[in-house]
Amino acid sequence: MNYQERQQLINVGEVRFEAYCAAMGYTITRLGFDEKHNNVEKFYNLNTYLRNIPDYVVNTGSATFVVNVKGTANFKEKELKLLPEFMERYSTKEAPLIYAFCFEKVDRPILLYPEKIIELYEKERNKKWSDGIVYRTLSLPK
Repeated sequence: MNYQERQQLINVGEVRFEAYCAAMGYTITRLGFDEKHNNVEKFYNLNTYLRNIPDYVVNTGSATFVVNVKGTANFKEKELKLLPEFMERYSTKEAPLIYAFCFEKVDRPILLYPEKIIELYEKERNKKWSDGIVYRTLSLPK
């Protein structure tokens, strides 16, 4: 699907992530843009760091995380190239950046640090969506 088609669907990954956090009693705060309910006009014109701000801050009671949620195992090449800078800008020792992959048939999110995403990405082959965006489908641990 192209960008416009993808925007017409609910963000299943985020819905599942929020439900998981609620069930676990975690406190979550929305950080990033919510393209489904609070769309920013001409979002694509914004600086790449604004467009890719993480989705949530999660407090588990014993730890704090900055979280990007993914609803599929597909990871864009352009995002992968930015991961080292995302780690520098969005992650601290006390609140590390993690990615939460949330799928329909998986009970809990698959949580990965950016370094692991880079490792998994390097093992896969490039694919391309109809709009020319290059991505790879990660083989995620269960």
